[in-house]
Amino acid sequence: MKINPPVSTPSLALLGLVAVLLAWRIVVTNVSELHLQSDEKNAATQALNWQRTNAQALFSEGIRIAETNPPQAMARLVAGVRSNPTDGPAYAAIALLKEKDGQLAEAELAMQAAAQLAPRRIDVQLDVARFWFRRGDVSRAMKHLDVALTFGGNLHAQIFPDLLKLAEAPATRAAAYAGLLQQPVTWWPQFFNHAAAKATNIETLRALFQMQAGGPNGVTREGLRAYLQRLQRENLWIESYFVWLNNLRKDQLNAVGNLFNGGFEEEISNLGFDWVVTPTSQVVVDTAPTYGSTGHKALRVVFRGPRIQFQHVHQYMMLDPGTHVLHGRVRPDNLETSEGVQWSIYCVGSAKAVAHSERFTGTDHWQHFTAQFQVPEKDCAVQMLRLELAGRSALDYEAKGAIWFDELSIARQKVDRFRP
Repeated sequence: MKINPPVSTPSLALLGLVAVLLAWRIVVTNVSELHLQSDEKNAATQALNWQRTNAQALFSEGIRIAETNPPQAMARLVAGVRSNPTDGPAYAAIALLKEKDGQLAEAELAMQAAAQLAPRRIDVQLDVARFWFRRGDVSRAMKHLDVALTFGGNLHAQIFPDLLKLAEAPATRAAAYAGLLQQPVTWWPQFFNHAAAKATNIETLRALFQMQAGGPNGVTREGLRAYLQRLQRENLWIESYFVWLNNLRKDQLNAVGNLFNGGFEEEISNLGFDWVVTPTSQVVVDTAPTYGSTGHKALRVVFRGPRIQFQHVHQYMMLDPGTHVLHGRVRPDNLETSEGVQWSIYCVGSAKAVAHSERFTGTDHWQHFTAQFQVPEKDCAVQMLRLELAGRSALDYEAKGAIWFDELSIARQKVDRFRP
């Protein structure tokens, strides 16, 4: 039978000492962390009084004194990195201090380490991006800014104006965006919409539109709408028309005429030279199946009753000067309104209508209607066909019920050359 020798008194004392030291270390660490989490002004200093190797406290203290005592700040940050070699923010802070001190090669190495150790830290990636912008490496900076914007959606309002400045300057536009747009960029649609609204020069928007074409960041419907609206605001109607055409499907191109989607078989896209519907709570506008329609759908407009000067459905057109005729089919369905609903044709830029259709109200079967109008030779390169609630006073704009339209088209009136 084997008998274990008794544990000696010195061994028990040593174990007790180790236990005490471990317990004290736990206490020191916990107290140090408690100071860091407190609202004390000198929290980092108090934490370091308890634990000199606390990496977070060393970092915080280094940041606090970076402006007033750069050498001491560097010492704190380097000590923090020794305690935690994977601290990306500490490397970024070291890089900034070395950059201010003119040690650019060492600053670059520190920034590279920061970017690698904190690949998804928004603050670190912003620091890295700004560093490379200052170094003049726009393309490299954009890679890190892309990360920051991808994970920091709340930064869009802050960063987009600066990104637009890069786009507006031809010298930096290609460096900033040519390489970036070769891969998917999650925030690009929002930025393009921002550029469409805020760019001071339309050429900036043209360049961005071309740079995204054919790549993984192809234009979205919202982006195309924003681009077309900007071209139209700039009175670049012909350019807007061809951009719109180039983004139609082949079968849609084959159906393009004086009026687009007059049968309402296509989904209303609300862009370009398709129908544009302005949403409102008082009226529901959609396309839906109904009896008697020529195809599968027709335009349905439902008035809910509250007063509204309805002018919320329109389409832009580019008709040649001369006489034209609007054709269509209509079916009012318990439509109660004092003056009725009508189609009106305008020259864009003028509040005076070129012509109105007859007015529709009440209840009826499907009926054909026509309206002849003249497109003037001057100041009418672009026209607008708009559905309106007719009226002259506020009370006229109360309506309840529905109305359907189908088979809308516009044809050029032929001139009889032999008429005396």
